Amino acid sequence: MNDQKIVQYFKEGRRNKAFIRLYKAYPSVEKVILSKGGSKQEAEDIFQEALIVFYKKASQAEFELTSSISTYLYSVARYLWKDRLKWLNKERYKTDDTEIAVDDHEIIELIEKESKFLQVEEVLNSIGEKCLKILQLFYYQRLSMKAIARQVDLKSEKVAKNQKYKCLERARQRLVTLQNNPNT
Repeated sequence: MNDQKIVQYFKEGRRNKAFIRLYKAYPSVEKVILSKGGSKQEAEDIFQEALIVFYKKASQAEFELTSSISTYLYSVARYLWKDRLKWLNKERYKTDDTEIAVDDHEIIELIEKESKFLQVEEVLNSIGEKCLKILQLFYYQRLSMKAIARQVDLKSEKVAKNQKYKCLERARQRLVTLQNNPNT
């Protein structure tokens, strides 16, 4: 069952099938909550809240899915966990003793940003170790092409430059593929 089918089920009121599929996203949410100091029970609670947010949004006629559902749930869960940590630490934002409501547009922006970060991470993981090393040496460490050629055992500066270009093209193509079909 693909993500668009799940959204369609919610819009049609056929949610049982959809929820079964959505629970496959739970392990990634649990992992992030546990890594941020939460418990399994807190991870379950946060995931349930994220499901409710998604269900309410997906049930709306004008809802349009701009990322994969797993990315959406993951992003909402991270946002909810951060909010819960603020509350637990008594650092909630207040204005005249009234909490500031979180705007739906803020949540959507956060989800879109998280989706982009996940896409970039996916691209970097897919281009291969040698390409990743070349790009890191060039952009992060700002080494010359001659130094890069030596470090990654390439014959010349020109070969390193060509290899960097090919790596960037591979990354761009993978990013375009991910943006056109977020489920790949």
